[in-house]
Amino acid sequence: MPIRIRDLRKSLDLRKSLGVLAGALLMPAAVTAEPARSDLESLLWPTPGPVRLDQAGTTVSAARLADRLVVVSFITTGCTITCVIRTRDLAALKRSLPGPLRARVAVLAVTLDPARDDAPALRVFAEGLGLDPAHVAVLGSDPDTAARQRAALRYPADRSDPPDTVLVFDRIGQLAMSYGANPVDRPRLARDLAALDRFTQGVGHPPTPAASPAL
Repeated sequence: MPIRIRDLRKSLDLRKSLGVLAGALLMPAAVTAEPARSDLESLLWPTPGPVRLDQAGTTVSAARLADRLVVVSFITTGCTITCVIRTRDLAALKRSLPGPLRARVAVLAVTLDPARDDAPALRVFAEGLGLDPAHVAVLGSDPDTAARQRAALRYPADRSDPPDTVLVFDRIGQLAMSYGANPVDRPRLARDLAALDRFTQGVGHPPTPAASPAL
């Protein structure tokens, strides 16, 4: 199924906001000689160094997410039923994907309230929802990163429930899709992930041709 161009266009404003996260912090490449950072890195690691742990205490790094399609949603451990349903829906989506695609998809639920959501709180939240880290990694954060994410999402600092936004990053870590509906449209998201998986070099490059059916 072709990637929806209108969806790619809808993601441009958010992609620009994510770029600001890194651009405001990094010196020009000619001075630092640092490689360009992906949208995913700019979202989760706006400055190099912070360690992100999932509910099992396992480090989630940019290297671990390389060449994977990454689905990111946002939580707080005090969120209401809407947040809970969205997180469970994404876990069910991951379980429903065919084997090779399932192995290449990473689903992350990232807290926007790190002052409250420490490692024990996130672990209790994940266990209460029956979340397997292999299906949904519930990630901690830090106040500076969370503030920048709220700004990129245009999410007021005084709101307790996280936004409905679900972001999908392609296999090189660039923002490819953004969704804002509740509940999650699982069939559509599954189709979009299958289509994105063919863009091995990212959505700016031609997709890998689909395999011909066996005769």
